[in-house]
Amino acid sequence: MRVIDQARLWFREGTSDKVYEVDLVEVATGQCVVNFRFGRRGGPLKDGTKTSLPVPLDKARGIFGKLVDEKLAGGYQHAAAAAAPRPAATPAPVPAASAPPAGEAARLVGYLRQGSRSSEPIGRVVWRVTDLDLREAEPALLELLGSAFVPRKLVADQWKHMLVTALARCGSPAALPALEAVIADLRSPVHLRDIARLAIARIDPARGRALGTAMLPPQVKALFERGDAQALARTAEELLDTNITHARATAVGLYLINDAVARPAVLAMARVARLSNAEAQVVRVFFRLAETRRDGELYALVARRIDAYGGVRKPFAPQTRQYLRRRVARVLRRLGRAASPDYVTMASSILLGYDDEDAVQVKTGLFRHTYDQFAPFHAFNQILYTHSTRYEKGHHKHSFWITQRGYRPGGPAPHAREEAHPELWDRAPNALWELLLKSGTTPVIELATRALRANAAFTQTLRDEQLAHVLATGHPLAQRFAYDVARGRPLSIALARGALASDVADAHAWVLGWIDAHPDETLADADLLALIITGKTAQIREAALRLVRSRPLSDAIAKSAAARSLAILLGLADTPANVERATGAVAVILRVLEVLRDIGPDVLRDLVMHPLAPLGELAGELILRHSRRDSLPGELIEAMLMSPHASVRLLGGRILATTPPEIAKDDLEALVLFSTSGNAELREATRTLIAEVARRYPDVGRALADRLVDALLHTQPPGAPAHVVSLLRAELAAVLPKKSPQAIMKLVGALSPHARDAGGLLLPQLGPDDLGLDDIARLASHESRAIREGAWALARASVARYRLAPVALAKLVDSAWDDTRAWAIAFIRNDVGGDKLGADAIITICDSIRPEVQDLGKSLLHEQFKEADAGRYLVRLAEHPSTNLQLLVSGLLDRYATDVEKLAILRPYLATVLSQVNRGRVAKERVIALLRREAAKSAEAAAVLAPLLDRQSATMAVTQKHPLIATMVDVHHLYPDVPLPISVIPPKGVA
Repeated sequence: MRVIDQARLWFREGTSDKVYEVDLVEVATGQCVVNFRFGRRGGPLKDGTKTSLPVPLDKARGIFGKLVDEKLAGGYQHAAAAAAPRPAATPAPVPAASAPPAGEAARLVGYLRQGSRSSEPIGRVVWRVTDLDLREAEPALLELLGSAFVPRKLVADQWKHMLVTALARCGSPAALPALEAVIADLRSPVHLRDIARLAIARIDPARGRALGTAMLPPQVKALFERGDAQALARTAEELLDTNITHARATAVGLYLINDAVARPAVLAMARVARLSNAEAQVVRVFFRLAETRRDGELYALVARRIDAYGGVRKPFAPQTRQYLRRRVARVLRRLGRAASPDYVTMASSILLGYDDEDAVQVKTGLFRHTYDQFAPFHAFNQILYTHSTRYEKGHHKHSFWITQRGYRPGGPAPHAREEAHPELWDRAPNALWELLLKSGTTPVIELATRALRANAAFTQTLRDEQLAHVLATGHPLAQRFAYDVARGRPLSIALARGALASDVADAHAWVLGWIDAHPDETLADADLLALIITGKTAQIREAALRLVRSRPLSDAIAKSAAARSLAILLGLADTPANVERATGAVAVILRVLEVLRDIGPDVLRDLVMHPLAPLGELAGELILRHSRRDSLPGELIEAMLMSPHASVRLLGGRILATTPPEIAKDDLEALVLFSTSGNAELREATRTLIAEVARRYPDVGRALADRLVDALLHTQPPGAPAHVVSLLRAELAAVLPKKSPQAIMKLVGALSPHARDAGGLLLPQLGPDDLGLDDIARLASHESRAIREGAWALARASVARYRLAPVALAKLVDSAWDDTRAWAIAFIRNDVGGDKLGADAIITICDSIRPEVQDLGKSLLHEQFKEADAGRYLVRLAEHPSTNLQLLVSGLLDRYATDVEKLAILRPYLATVLSQVNRGRVAKERVIALLRREAAKSAEAAAVLAPLLDRQSATMAVTQKHPLIATMVDVHHLYPDVPLPISVIPPKGVA
C-alpha cells in the first residue's frame, strides 16, 4: 500500500473550523482507492471513501481531483495557506507551576496534622492543598480520612468529599486502599464514591478503566469494547430518555475511561442532557468530575449550559444557577492564586465557550449602573477584567459586572493588560495563540492580542504561514495584530496571500508594492494570483488586470488561478461591497476566458444560482464560449432565465436565441425541459427554436411531441401544461405523435384539462371502427373543444355506420354544447341525409328537451312522414312534456285513434293535454273533439273514455268544462249503462 497523493484542506468561517483530508492510495499494482477524513480541527476525524472497490490509477486521479475541486469550490483552502500553528523553532515549554515554598508546604501539612487543633480553618487548608496538588500532604490527608474527626460547620459526607477530592489531586498509589474502601462502603453517598473512583483513575489509569468498564450497562459495554464511538454516543444519549439510572452509571463509567472511544459519548451526553428533569443529575455529575479533573473542555461546556439555562424550577432554579456561576469563578480564582498551569487551560476553555452573538443589549440599571454587552457572564468577566479600569464586579449574588465611572460602553480599549493573572498567560503563549485562532469574541481577541504583543519572543517564532492564516481568516483585531507582526519581516508568498485576503488596508498596500516589484513571482503562484484577481479593493483588482495584460500566463497557472478565483467568488455573501468586488473580478477573469472553455456544468450551475448578479453574467459568458456547449445540460439556461437579476435573464435569452437547431436537435431532454419549465420567459424564448427543429427534423419534433404529451399526465409547473398544448396546436401540429387508442382514451379521460385537450388533438388518429357510436357521442359532448372537434371528425368518418344505426344520431345531436348541436344538425342533414333516418330515429330526436333538437325532429317528421308510421309517432311521442310536440301529436289523432284499443293506449296522452294550464289550446280542442266523436261511436269506447271525462269535467276552464259535460250527457243518453258522475233531471213544470 502506497500513498500517491494527498490533499489537506481547511475551512474557517465564524466559529466553524473544519479540516478535510483526501488520500490517493495504491492498494495493489495499478489499483487505487480514494479515501477522505473530515471533522473539526483538533477533534476526532470521521473516515470515508469515494471508491468502494479499487479502480485504475487514472480513474482514481480523476475522482481525487474532482473531490478536491468540489471542496475548494465550497470554500475550503489548501492547508499550506494556513498550516496549524507549529513554530519553526520550538518555543520553550510552558513551565509547570512553581512548587510552593517549602515553608508554605510544611505549614499546610502541619495544619492538617493538627486537625481540630489547627489555628487555620481546616476546610480552607484542604482547598489550598488541593489547588497546589501538594503531594507532601497525602499522608496527612489519609490520616484525616481514616479518622472520625469532622470539622465544625461541616457534616461527615461533606468533609470526606473534600478529602477524597484532595487525594484525587495529591494522591499516589499509597492512597488506593483508602479510596477503594470508600467505594466499597455502600453507606457512602453516590457522589462520594464517584469522586473516589475518579481519584483512582487519576492515580492508576488502568484501574480506573476497569472501574469504569464495570459500571457500564451490557449494551453500552459491548459497543465500547467494539470501538464504535458513534454508536456508543447514540446509545448513551438514548439512555437519558429511557433509563436515567443506567444513563448516570454510563456517564461516570465513560468519564473514568475517557479515551478516544468514550470521550465523544461523554461530550454528547453533556450537550443533550436536559436541565429541567431527572437528566440534570448527569449534568451535575459531569460538573463535579470535570472540576476535580480540571477538564477544561467538559467543565466549560457544562458551565456554559447552566449559565444559559432560563428555567425557574428545580433542579437548576435561579438560586442554584447563581451559586454555580459563582463557584466556577471561585475555582478559577483558586487555581490562579495557586499559580496552577491548569488555570490557563480552564480559563481558555471558558473563554472559547462564548461568541460575539452571545452579547446582550447594553442597559442602565439601578443607581445608574451601566451593564455592557457581556455583563451577565461572571467567570468570563473575571478572567478578562480583574485588573480593568473599565469594569468591576457588581452585585455579589447575581455576579453581574458593571462599568466603572468614566467609561462608556463602546469606548476604546486600553493598551494596558486587564486580565487576571497575566503572569500565568505569559507562561502559556501557545494558549493565547489558540484563543486568537479559535475565538469569535471581541473581548477575548483583545486579551490575546495585548498579551501576545507583550510576548515578542514568542511571536517571532511564528511561521509566515501561521500569520497568513490569521490575516486571511481571523477576527479584525487579530488580522491587525498579525499584520503588525508580519510587516517587520520580508514579504513572502505566504504572507502576501494572507494580507490580500485580510481586511487591513495597510496590508493591501504593503502587498501591492511587492507585486509591482515582483511580477514574475506573482504570476507563478496561482493562489496569490487568484487573491489578486478577486481582491477586496479596486486597487488590487487593477493590479491583477495590469499583470494579465502585460505578461502571458501559462495554461496551467491560468486554469488554476481561474478555478481558485471562482471558488473565492462563490464564497462571497450578497452585499453591495461584494457586488462591486465580483464585478471587478469577473472583468479580469474574462481576460483569461480561454482556459475556462472546458469548465464543468456543476461550477456553471453554482455561478448561475449565486445571489451575486456578476457571477450569473460570468456563467452566461462561459456558456456562450464553451467548447462543448452542445453537451451542457439545458437546466443551466432555465436557471439563468429564472434568475432574479434582469441582466442574467437577458443573457439567458441571448444564449437561447443563438442556439442552432442542428445542436438543439441532439438534446431532446433540454427541449423537453424548456417546454415544461416553470419559467414563462424560458418557455416563450424557446418556441421559435422548437418550431425550427420540428420543421427541419420531423423525427425529432415527433419525439418531442410524444414526450410532451406524456408529460401532461404528470404534475407540471404552473403555466407549463397550457404552453405544451399551445405547442401541440401550432409549432408541433404537423408532427403529432402516433398513439394507441388506449393511450388516447387515457388522455381524454384524464383529470388534467390540458391532457384532455391533447387527447382531443390526437382523436383524429383513431379509425372509424376504433370507437362505438355511443363513445363518439360522449366525446362530442366533452368539455374540451379539442376533444369535441376530434369526435366530429370521427363521426364524419362513420357516416356509413350512422346510416345503419341512425338512432345513435339522437345522442350525438342532443349535446349540452351549442357547437356540437349545430355541427350535428348540419351533419344529419348534409352528410347522413334525412331520408336515411327511420321513424325510430326521428322519434328519438324528437324526444329531446332541447328546442333546437325538437325543431330538427319535427322538421324531419314532416319531411319523412309516412302514413304507416303515424301510429308509432303518436304512441311514442304522446307522453312528451313539450306542448309543441303535443300539438304535433294531436294532428295525428284523426289518423290513428280509430278503435277502442288505441284509445286505451292514448288515454294518458289525452289526460296530459287536457291537464295543461293556460297552454296547448289547439291540442286541447283536438282532443275534446276526439272525445266527443269516439265516445258516441260505441259503448265500449264510451266505457274507456268515461274515467277521463269524469276527471276532466271538474276543470275550472269553461272552454273545456262545457263540452266535456255535454259529451257526458250525450253518452248518458246513448249508453245509460256506462257509469258517469251525472244524472239528467228534467226541468220543473215539464210533463
